[in-house]
Amino acid sequence: MKYFLLEVDAEKYWYELGDDNYVNRQIILDEFNEFHISCVEDCLGEGEINEIDVEGWKEDGWFFNLTKEEFESLWQSIIKKYEKKWKKVKKKYPIGTIVRGINSCIYPQGTIITGEDFLAVYIGNEPFYLHKEVCYKVISYDEINMWLMVV
Repeated sequence: MKYFLLEVDAEKYWYELGDDNYVNRQIILDEFNEFHISCVEDCLGEGEINEIDVEGWKEDGWFFNLTKEEFESLWQSIIKKYEKKWKKVKKKYPIGTIVRGINSCIYPQGTIITGEDFLAVYIGNEPFYLHKEVCYKVISYDEINMWLMVV
């Protein structure tokens, strides 16, 4: 994994980049000093990041390499306010429960399903159709992102 911070004007972007050069997790601090995180909002960087992109970012803003610990510390401090909700979601949707939601987007982790009060990641092989209503079974939890894992 690679971790870095990009500062552009009044905004800051923290990235966790996987070995496949796709963003796994992202944090944004906007110009109004509000945090946005990819596990709660659709704000994950799209597409593969290559060295040319990073060089371009260096020219457009301030680029800093981070340690995993620096990224993780910030991530944990931000998701703290969502912990109660996450506990309620896990209690409401135990493993084996069928959930209903809408195909929202595709992340490197899988297809993101938006439910009434949850986000889930579909990791099966069915084709993806944007905005299609779907039903899947909860098979586990992604504790880092606070997502249900479904098939």
